[in-house]
Amino acid sequence: MTAGLNIRLSSRLQQEELPSHEELWMVVEARCFAQKTGLSVDDWHPPSSTPQASRRIKAFDASGPTEAVLAMAKAAEDYYPGLRGLGAWTGIEGPGGIVMTDLLDVAGLCICEVDSDGITSLFDPAAVVAVLHDMTRIWPASSIQVGSYRYFARQQVFDDRPGAGWMLYLPREIAHAQVPEARRLIPVMEGGHWTGTIVVSVDDGAFRIDNAAHVASANAIERRLVDLDLLPRFTDL
Repeated sequence: MTAGLNIRLSSRLQQEELPSHEELWMVVEARCFAQKTGLSVDDWHPPSSTPQASRRIKAFDASGPTEAVLAMAKAAEDYYPGLRGLGAWTGIEGPGGIVMTDLLDVAGLCICEVDSDGITSLFDPAAVVAVLHDMTRIWPASSIQVGSYRYFARQQVFDDRPGAGWMLYLPREIAHAQVPEARRLIPVMEGGHWTGTIVVSVDDGAFRIDNAAHVASANAIERRLVDLDLLPRFTDL
């Protein structure tokens, strides 16, 4: 079962206030996924009362978030100052669809989550690695987990920590000698410095939750990282 892919990024804001509405990171995320899936920024729509109503509204245009999206974001922030929830989807229900949600919190953990269904380009490990590199340039990520939602809900070892799944990004150097269970360890570089590592459990195709060997590999990576004190709890991210 490879159709659904969940990417969940955790981070903390580096300033004590929310970014301006015009600086919505979701625009950059949408462009990132557009490059990998053949979509354009015109293919994204904001939440609305019904799918049909949502499809009539554009979330982004060439210059950034549309006026409709800015108005929604500002109205929501009046009720929840210091907290901002944003969402966009491709207007496709079922296979071929992508949903993005961002929750920005001045006082706590920020979450960016992407759920895709049947996007064949995201079955390619190289394409997913490229997406993770893009996301680390957008966000100061403290972790990014990639895999099936079902794996993270039912099959990962530790409920209170990020799961290895198909891939796991952590902002630290990790050598293969430390985690021999990983199929690949991909350094993430910035300015010539090793700033993070993508730990890959399966590198010859997409991660499958109905493949016992794939699940066992991800579980073994999680146990190894915890033994080495390299896999933080969500409360410590």
